[in-house]
Amino acid sequence: MLEPIPAYQEKAASPYYMMAALDGSRPAAYRVRYYEPTHQSRANGEAIAFHEVLPGHHLQDAIASERTELPGMARFLIISGFSEGWGLYSERLADELHLYSDDIARLGMLSMAAVRAVRLIVDTGIHTQGWDRQKAIDLMMQHTTFNADQSAAEIDRYISWPGQATSYLVGEREITRLREHARAALGARFDLREFHDRVLEHGTVPLTLLRRYIEDWIKDRSSRSR
Repeated sequence: MLEPIPAYQEKAASPYYMMAALDGSRPAAYRVRYYEPTHQSRANGEAIAFHEVLPGHHLQDAIASERTELPGMARFLIISGFSEGWGLYSERLADELHLYSDDIARLGMLSMAAVRAVRLIVDTGIHTQGWDRQKAIDLMMQHTTFNADQSAAEIDRYISWPGQATSYLVGEREITRLREHARAALGARFDLREFHDRVLEHGTVPLTLLRRYIEDWIKDRSSRSR
């Protein structure tokens, strides 16, 4: 379901995904920002939607919540490295699947990649170098397409949540590294769809555990193919 971000959040919140209620009383929802629509970037919308919905968090969370044999932590806990790593990976996966509608949308994907790069600097600057809020906002506005309100909202988030922005890229890089490792190890036996199944089937897990699961899959797949 698509719905607007509630009024009490609309000035500061970015679009986000809400998991469906387990009892079926409320469907999953993708909440988008309607606040001052003429001042919102047209380019970034599709990349954020792929991140939040399909093949991003909606797919990831739906699979996890339906695996009733998993412990509750794996079904419902958010570990940023894994969860947001998958979200970032999904933005690039959507490009591989040719899902972006036009060049503007693809530029939006690259624009969001720039945001993720800048916030590595901002996160580190604030929490290890003593940057003040305005310096971080200025850097965000200088190197991304975010306006002043969006930049301020992002910076306030990084101030209150140390390391969370950094975890996105750590997770994405690890998932991508594991994919290329599996491709190299399995050669013609590598199946990208099966790799994605193995990444998501255990719910939310630490990246060290994900690495172990993929290594086990590679060994099993190799032995079955001999």
